[in-house]
Amino acid sequence: MGRIVIAAILLSTGLSSAWSQSQIDQQLKEAGVCARCHVVSVLEWGMSGHRKAATDCVACHGSSRGHVADERNNVKPDRLPRGAAIAALCATCHKAGCPQTRKTADCQTCHHVHALLDPNKTPSSKDERFEQLTLKWQASVRHVAEGERLFKAEQWEKAQSEFQAALRDEPGNRVAAERLKVCERRLKPGLPGFEIVSKDWDTRTGLPVEVRIAGLGIALVLVPGGEMDIGSDRFAGARPVHTVRVEPFYLGKFEVTQAEWKGLMGSNPSAHQDKDFANPDRMPVEQVSWEDAQSFIRKLNERVAGGGFRLPTEAEWEFSARASESFSAEALARVAWFNAPAQAFAPLPVGSKQPNKLGLFDMQGNVWEWCSSIYLPYPYDASDGRESPTAPGLRVLRGGGFADTADLLDPGMRHGERPQRRLPWNGMRIARSVPPNEPTP
Repeated sequence: MGRIVIAAILLSTGLSSAWSQSQIDQQLKEAGVCARCHVVSVLEWGMSGHRKAATDCVACHGSSRGHVADERNNVKPDRLPRGAAIAALCATCHKAGCPQTRKTADCQTCHHVHALLDPNKTPSSKDERFEQLTLKWQASVRHVAEGERLFKAEQWEKAQSEFQAALRDEPGNRVAAERLKVCERRLKPGLPGFEIVSKDWDTRTGLPVEVRIAGLGIALVLVPGGEMDIGSDRFAGARPVHTVRVEPFYLGKFEVTQAEWKGLMGSNPSAHQDKDFANPDRMPVEQVSWEDAQSFIRKLNERVAGGGFRLPTEAEWEFSARASESFSAEALARVAWFNAPAQAFAPLPVGSKQPNKLGLFDMQGNVWEWCSSIYLPYPYDASDGRESPTAPGLRVLRGGGFADTADLLDPGMRHGERPQRRLPWNGMRIARSVPPNEPTP
């Protein structure tokens, strides 16, 4: 049905012969989430110089976070100019007025607001500029197709050249840009401060799936990122359910252990340790406050090349926790230690249960895990100050612990705690944004 609508639009404008379905699909992809609903507007935008100039939906309408997060059209775009307001928006780029007429008002009388076409004129049978642009798009499509073939064959250098050529022809081609980044990472796989221990790599990002902190042996797993709904209608503090985008990052394969804490800090604050337990060094460190966790991270960053270690944001944490295959009682018992009986009222050594689909252990149960975020109402928005390391307020704990019932292990469950407070069921897991590429020595 969508293709029929698109074809009708193109026929009505006299441009159907110059367009291929692959070009249309590429254009819709570049428009991102806006293309879910605003197909006609996106196609109009693709016919203009706006696309070539990298002026996309966000540039004119704002990020419209509420609109995108709600996805029920209950919130309008940040900027939706009408009438005289259209000229004011055009003037933000065209400060000297219209490039053709120098007019500074009533832009919409001559130009379609998305496509910059004269709505009162029938498209000419031959538009040299449009034909040149079409040829460039077609060349870009060919380069991307050849790049994909070489990419699948793991011929990284040749694939890199094809994607670079595609971007020269079509600078806004996001597929080519993403694939080019993957090729660059495969050609230069070194990551400062990390030892690459896995032969597996993520095809979307070009990053190794598992790494180790150089000199310390702490394992981290790639979370490839993407979009996901977080929150839960079950808990008042986790409403509303909304969409977040998480960039690729690395997250500790296990909770920080007592041995790792002692090795860096020289002491062990845990309530459950020593000879009372069979393998205390592999048990998670606990009875640490959020401020204690920050001290651990500071020492880690001083010791490891490139630094950049931190706690995960709560959006990152929930994104990672939702990789579990199921949250039924049976599935939860396979991956989580919780509701511990009196005779075993303590955490288990990390990794005692099964990992989730990302290869992360104990994301639920064992000990609660500190996040970097301040406990503020949803929707989650990293730009509203909740990720400030110095701002006052309760800090978020996630995942539930050995003393809790199954409902508290729900990945949407949020708990706010004083950053100075130490409890014997609160621990941590480290995160790190993807460091820049460096050649392997």
